[in-house]
Amino acid sequence: MSRSITLSIFSFSRPLRAIAVSSLLLTLVMFIGCGPEPIITTDDGSTMVLIPEGEFPMGGKREDLTDAPDGNMLTYNAERPVHTVRLGAYYIDKFEVTNAQYDRFLQEASNRHDHPNQPVDINHDRRYVTPELMGQNQPTVGLNWFDAYAYCDWAGKRLPSEAEWEYAARGGDGRYRVYPWGNDSPDAEGIWWANYRPHQGAAADGYRNSAPVGSFPDGVSPFGIHDLSGNAEEWIQDWHSNNYYSMTDGAQNPPGPAQGDRRVVKGGSYGSPAHQVRIAMRFRGNPIHKGPKIGFRCVTDP
Repeated sequence: MSRSITLSIFSFSRPLRAIAVSSLLLTLVMFIGCGPEPIITTDDGSTMVLIPEGEFPMGGKREDLTDAPDGNMLTYNAERPVHTVRLGAYYIDKFEVTNAQYDRFLQEASNRHDHPNQPVDINHDRRYVTPELMGQNQPTVGLNWFDAYAYCDWAGKRLPSEAEWEYAARGGDGRYRVYPWGNDSPDAEGIWWANYRPHQGAAADGYRNSAPVGSFPDGVSPFGIHDLSGNAEEWIQDWHSNNYYSMTDGAQNPPGPAQGDRRVVKGGSYGSPAHQVRIAMRFRGNPIHKGPKIGFRCVTDP
């Protein structure tokens, strides 16, 4: 293409050639300067933040589990080793999907966005959800993996990979962080950094149940993503494998295991103690299980 442009320019007379060169330079400047917008709003009403391509340390360290009941449990060993992963750019929802958004999905989508392997005897209704969890701006919970998949597909998006979720939480400066805000506990310095279950009592952080999304701005991730620790657990695209991390050091955009029987769940919830809202925590979720603490957020490509 560049060669044909050069030939056509120099076939012009000198005045027209100058105009053509100026137009080409302006076009090139505009082309070079354009790129993905840092923040977008999608049709489902979500604000999405651009996560730039980059490299980060994925996984958890044994010394982060001082308050866990048993640091040698298989659940925590599955977080290791800390390994380097590189990702391309993507957008992620700034907040967890809310009840208001999910209600709209139920009204408009029916079953048109079901996963091909979704069991025939389940639907996308919430289960085990009390009125205290149904505020319009609270994260939608009581959902299984197939519900989360269907919503993201309806919205023209997808569920995040485990690496994408963890990168959005940990940041792109190469630092290892236990939590999105750093290494201090969720109640450090007299500040509630997340909606979780403090040892002082379930409502000590201000919310016995889930909170309206974005209610804990001090706990925002380095990329500006809210509620990655606590509030609602979040379904992830990947199958869960205890030893997957040992096989993906240096991987580019790791997609997770090719198969499995449980999906990854990240982030912990309003009912989780501090060690379960760490970035590295990896829950194993039955994809057909619906529970009052589990929701999701979506990602999309630039």
